[in-house]
Amino acid sequence: MDETDLDTFTLKMGEPGPKEEEFFARRRALGLGVGLDENGKLVHQKGPVFIDFVASSLSENSWPVEVGVSWLEGNRVETHSRLIQPRPDWPEEDWDIEGAKLHQVPRSDLNNAAPADAVKEWLTKTVAGRALVSDAPSFDQRWLNRLLNATGPKILDFDELARVAFSENGALNPGQLHLVYKTLARRDRLHRAGETAANLCRAWQAGSRR
Repeated sequence: MDETDLDTFTLKMGEPGPKEEEFFARRRALGLGVGLDENGKLVHQKGPVFIDFVASSLSENSWPVEVGVSWLEGNRVETHSRLIQPRPDWPEEDWDIEGAKLHQVPRSDLNNAAPADAVKEWLTKTVAGRALVSDAPSFDQRWLNRLLNATGPKILDFDELARVAFSENGALNPGQLHLVYKTLARRDRLHRAGETAANLCRAWQAGSRR
């Protein structure tokens, strides 16, 4: 084995295998220790932030009307939301009146809402690089990108992350998953961004209890 082969072998040996990747993904999802710092102290990654958007419609041209985020602060569910004043280039004709009735957000309420750039700045500071999780990531990703006016961080799928977080050695923990979805099912659907994000967070909290 020459020096190049040895370097390649050493590099391969240092790469995590599928079980290791699953192990650390689970610990990151649950906010557990993921390694040691330079002083030998356990490094904890903050748990996920659950995110939801209310939008003007479900079309490709739709734009965000409200964003809600929720996360666990110890045992407390911390939730915040902001209505969004649309940018001038967001198409007014994409406003869905029936959808507005469902979410109980009259178009006039947005005239006095925080400007989109201000909400963008607030959201960026609030989530501070933490993992974002949604139960409808394809839609919420579109509206996040629209708000940021750029491609935002990838939003993870709630169901997929739950399967990783609440499993051991590749085997699902049905008891924990049952608690997650039982909690989700009994929550009232208010169709507002903050409450939807909080519902996801409470369900995650229920599954995380030992």
